[in-house]
Formats: sequence, C-alpha cells, structure tokens
Amino acid sequence: MSSSPIPNTKRPMAGLTDTGLPVKAAKKHKADKSDSSCPIPKTEVPMAALIDTGCLVKAAKEYKADEFKHALELSISIMRSCPCARGVERDMCTCKDFEKVATQGGSIFREALHTCHCDVGKNFSQCDNGHHIQALCSRAETFEEMGKLDDAMKDAEWILELAPRLPDGYLLLGKIAQLKKNDEYAWKIYTAGIEANKDTIVDSSKLQQLHDARKPLNRHFLRQDPLCLPAEIVSQIFFNLKCDEILLCLRVSKQWKCTLTSPLNAGLWRDMTFSDRKMRMDQGPEDFKRMLSWAGEGGARKIVIPRELGLLLRQDAFTTLLGESPCLEHLTILDLSEEMVFPSDGKKWNRLRYFSFESGYSGSSYGCRVDEPGGFPRSFLQDAASSLEHLDFDGVPEQWYYEPRVREPFPLSIAFPRLEQLYIGPNLPYLDPEPVSIWREKRDDIWPHLKVLIFESDGYREPSSDTARTRSTLRFLMCLNHGNTLQHIYLDWLSGLPDVDIFSDRDKTLPDFDIVKVQDSDFYNLRSFNSISLNMSPEGAQNLLSNSIQTKQLTSLDIVFPKYYHRDIRPLQRLYDPVGGRHIDYLRSYDWARGAPSIHTLGCYGFHLRRPPEDDDDHLLVQFLASFPNLQTLCIDCSYDDRADFMSLLLKILRLTHLKSIYTQLYDYESDTHFRQAARDHGVRLMENLMSKGLPKPWPVPLGV
Repeated sequence: MSSSPIPNTKRPMAGLTDTGLPVKAAKKHKADKSDSSCPIPKTEVPMAALIDTGCLVKAAKEYKADEFKHALELSISIMRSCPCARGVERDMCTCKDFEKVATQGGSIFREALHTCHCDVGKNFSQCDNGHHIQALCSRAETFEEMGKLDDAMKDAEWILELAPRLPDGYLLLGKIAQLKKNDEYAWKIYTAGIEANKDTIVDSSKLQQLHDARKPLNRHFLRQDPLCLPAEIVSQIFFNLKCDEILLCLRVSKQWKCTLTSPLNAGLWRDMTFSDRKMRMDQGPEDFKRMLSWAGEGGARKIVIPRELGLLLRQDAFTTLLGESPCLEHLTILDLSEEMVFPSDGKKWNRLRYFSFESGYSGSSYGCRVDEPGGFPRSFLQDAASSLEHLDFDGVPEQWYYEPRVREPFPLSIAFPRLEQLYIGPNLPYLDPEPVSIWREKRDDIWPHLKVLIFESDGYREPSSDTARTRSTLRFLMCLNHGNTLQHIYLDWLSGLPDVDIFSDRDKTLPDFDIVKVQDSDFYNLRSFNSISLNMSPEGAQNLLSNSIQTKQLTSLDIVFPKYYHRDIRPLQRLYDPVGGRHIDYLRSYDWARGAPSIHTLGCYGFHLRRPPEDDDDHLLVQFLASFPNLQTLCIDCSYDDRADFMSLLLKILRLTHLKSIYTQLYDYESDTHFRQAARDHGVRLMENLMSKGLPKPWPVPLGV
C-alpha cells in the first residue's frame, strides 16, 4: 500500500513558554530540574486549570522518558475532573470493535453510538466536553511520542466512544491507523467521520481536515456506486460487460434493476453479446423476450452466441431471440446443436450486414440437407442477401461439393452485388469461368465495389483442364472493372504448371477462355500483391504492378522466385542446376520496380544461393532491397547449401537497409545466434515464423479511406 500524508492533529496551546510548558509550570520545572520526579497533585483542581498540561506532549520531546509518566498522570487527573466521571474513575467500554465493524462493511458511527453491553454504558453517559476530549488527545499523542501506538489507538477509540458526533476522534484514530500502516482502516474512519458530521453544526475547519486527510487515500479505497455517476459514464461502464454479465448486475438492488432496464439504457440490451464462460442455460423464450423489450423498438442490433451457449440453447429461445430483433445488424454464431433450425418464414432481414456461422463438430452441416435441423441456413441467408456485407461460414452441405456450379463465382455476384471482399478457399481447389459470355458482356458491372480478392488452395494438383480453368477464372476476377477497384490481392496456389504465368499472355492452355488479359487492365489503386507460392514473370509483374507503383499506391509486394521443372515428365520433377544463375537473371528483370518509394513491406521467397556463393548471388539481392528508401518489413526465405551463407546474406541486408522487422525462420545454429545479436544491435525486430505461412493475414482486410 502506498504511503499517504498523515494529518497533524495536534492543537495550538495557549499560555505556553518557549519550552512548551504553562508559565507557572515552567517556573516549577526550573526549580525541580535536578529532580526528574514531579509530585502529582493529590487534590483535584479545576479542569480548566489542568487542561494546559496537555502541552507536556510537546515538552516531553526534550525531557527524559520519566517525564512522560508525569504527563500521563496529569491527563488522568484532568479526565477525573470531568463532570461525566462523577468523581470516580471512568473506564473505557470493551464492547466496541471499530476495526472489525469497518472490515465487515458496517457503520462505525452506529457502533460508537449504540453498541455497549457492559456496565460503562449503564453508569456513564457520552461526553463531548472539550477539556475531556483534549485531555485524551494529549494522552494519545504522548503515547504516540513514546512509540506505544496500540495505547494511542485505544485513547483515540475512547474519544470516538465519548463523542461519536465530533470529528476529533475520527481525525486522531485515522492518523494512528496510518502510522500503523493500515491505510484502508484509516480511509474508512475518515469517511465515517465525514458522514457523522455532514448534517451537524461543527467546526468547519475540522470537517475540512477530515476531507483533506481522506483525499490522498481515495485513489486506493473509494468505492462509489457507479449509478451515482453521470448517465453517459454509467453507459460506458456497463457497455464493457457482456449481456449475461449485465443480467447478474440486476440482482444488486432494485435501483440497479430499474436504472439498467430503463429506456435511457436501452443501448445496453441492443448488444446481445454473451460471454464464453461456462453458464447454466435456463433462459426460455419469455426471458429473451423480456430482455429484448428493454432494448426498445427493433430489439437487438447485435447478437453473438459463443460455443457454450449455442450448444445449450433451445429452439424456441433461439427463434425468439432472432424473431424479436427485426433490426438485427450483426449475427455471430460459433456453434449450434444439431437439432437447431434458422427461422425461414420469409421475413426479410434487410438490415443484417454481418453474418458469421461456424457450425463446428456438434452441429456440422456437412451431412445435413439445407434448411433442415443442423443444416446450412440457405433460406435465412437469402432473406438477408440484399443487405449482407460480410458473410463468413464454415461447414457447407455435403451435396454442394458435387454441384457443378459451386465452382462458378458468377452466381455469387448476383446474390451479393455490393461485395467488397472475397476470400475463396482453402478447401475449394478449382474454379470455373463459365459462363464465359457473361464475363465478356458484363465485365464492368460484376462486383463494381470489389476491393479484396483472396484465393488460397491447399495442396498440389497435377496440371489438368481444371487447373487451367482456375487460372482463367482468377484472371477474370482480377480484371473486373479493369482492376481499378482492387486494393489487395493474395493468391496462394500450387496447382498446375508452377512456371506458367497467369499474368502475361504466355498461358495458351485454354485460348477459348482467355478473353480477358491482365495487360489490358490498369490496377491504379492496388495497395498490395502477396503470394508465397505463385510465381509471375517480370513481364506479368510489370503488367500488374507498374501503374500502382507510378501512382505510389503499392505498399506491399511479394516476389516468388521460379521453380524449374521437366515439363515432359509426370509427375513433375524439379530442376535444381543451374537454378541460382537463373534467379539472378530473374531479379535483374525487376529493375523497373527498383527504388519505389511507396513500398514498405516486401516478401522474398525461394531465392537459391549457390555454393560457393558468387559475388552477384547476394550482392544483387542486397542492392535490390537497399534501393527501396522506405522499406521497413522484410519476409525472406532462401534455399541454400550452407546455412552460414544465408545468415551472411541477412547480415549484409541489416547493414545496408533501414529495416524495422524481419520475418524468417531461425534455428539454434551458431550463425543464427550471431545474426540474432546483430539484429538487436541494429534495433531490428525479428519475427521468427514458419515461412510456409508468410506474413500474418487479417480477415477481413482493413481498408484505408
């Protein structure tokens, strides 16, 4: 616990000499200085005359320890002189336990005012006599100077017992609690004192002292009912909770339930995002209907059903949840039980923009027919097709894999005319360009807002008419609207002839389908082209990328060095020598891209280092990378005969570029350790990843303004 300033509770004392003693007492002290003992008055004297002995606390700092005893006995005499004692010695009540009450969250003021079962409460009344209170304060401060904090705390609690409506006891008790490193107890004491005095006429300076003493502790211990805060802050607090967590908050009090379910907080119930913690699902349709009524007209705008809830949700509750939300805009379902069916009553979901459905293993739609229990919700999606902007689903019906038109993207363009991002794969290996006439006639009308195209296919498939048709379809998709709406292209495809370039006019496999050519498109707005497997010739790369480099739009580029094969042998067999020399010639063909100022991320895959490396092998690649003035991120993967050659290449890249991050695969070899240290010395962050994955790919892709 951090320390906080401890208030000064000592009171100014009148009629003192420079030593801190009363004038008369000072004279006596001078006479008796040789004798450390001081006679204690045997007779009671007027309380007003004795109260000045409280100044002995200050004087005691300069005296021997024996002087403390004299000060304490004088304080006792003062307390006996108080009318509340009625001439007898008054003891402290032993029934009260302020610290225990504070720990349990009880009222300290009520404990001081009412709790007493011993004879003290029967024989003596409360006392707010200022002289009595000051005498106890003086004695407590004397104990404090003596280091007896437990005794000082007892006297402070005694003041609280005598005068629970005065601030003196709270100030002193809080101060001593802080000296004992019990800041939380001190904060509760100060708070109790403020509450006890807020409606009474007391010395405003002492009440202010309570506020000042508590203020440094508020940061650690102030717990305020959030509903007492301004409404906009209340909303911000509860918007951070999930729907089922807000339901638990309704149990706090009637006020909380009334406030959180009022029309003022309807926005809380328009976001029906449930937490993924394990929960007991006993809500029925009436429960959901009541919750959605708190959202106001239109019900929920966002519903997120985690896996745990989806497997426990009943059909009638699920139907109610959707049916009572006609203004639904976002629906995410991570799983549903295999008995569940989406509503398909013809109701139009003309505001639903985001739909994501992962059917998982328990409710997999793979073996189920569409629109049947556990099946793919085709009718539901058709009712929402006019407004959908984001569609993400997993677990399509088994029969769809055998439908010939599933390969044809054109029907999708009719169902989703305003599509902006298209991700195909990884389990759809082939595409079909049919009907070709449509692409020819409506090239400028199909998906006029398409900004992102991703095609990712897993595994390798031998060259065939299917792989050739897939290449043609990809060309069609890239060249829609002359390529000018596309901002991001990612193609990861290993099938067919790996050294056939789909971006130039060299692909003559299916001439009847090649009605669209990349070189006839512009791609002025392309921000990134990425692939870790698909090689394109320098000619094809120039067709695709040169305009966006000239307009300074292209920021990210991957270069995949070609693999060479025996084209007349099946299955295909790699050629390895002299690949290194061919790669140098291939890189020289990219001179048109050198020095592009807009490029800040570059991938380099499949470059082959010869053994022993020739000067041009690494020198040309390093100089190519160093030509980009704003290059910050490099993802690199090379083939080599000696690991040390690759590390040497990376060290040269470090010295001649201004990189901030390098993605590559590192091991525990000595050369790798040396490179790691060099990267740290250059302030370059190493991101060690499996090169088969390339750079991380977010989905959906963030789009710039």
